Amino acid sequence: MVVMTRKRRTYTPQFKAKLALEALREERSLSEIASEHQLNPNLIRKWRDELADNAENVFNTKKAIKEQKRREEVLEAERDELLKAVGTATVERDWLRRIYKKVSAGQEPPRVGQE
Repeated sequence: MVVMTRKRRTYTPQFKAKLALEALREERSLSEIASEHQLNPNLIRKWRDELADNAENVFNTKKAIKEQKRREEVLEAERDELLKAVGTATVERDWLRRIYKKVSAGQEPPRVGQE
């Protein structure tokens, strides 16, 4: 028995938009468009609905880009704060390990600021 696997096809956004717009025009049925391109009509229906649901975003590109940049800046600032906190915690952990080793060995622990 030979099992043949078919590689999953991917489609460019331009191709999806072209077929979705063609489906929105309703000059031909979804089945006709799908059979011409050897696709399932449900896939074209999905692309058509997705285009219709997100059509307002086409005209908000500058605003969307600014909003995305703002979100990225906020995330970058949060990331920097977290890295700083991790660095501080690492230094404190290492200091506590050294103190613990000294105390475990019977030595007097150093006072804060002395070591």
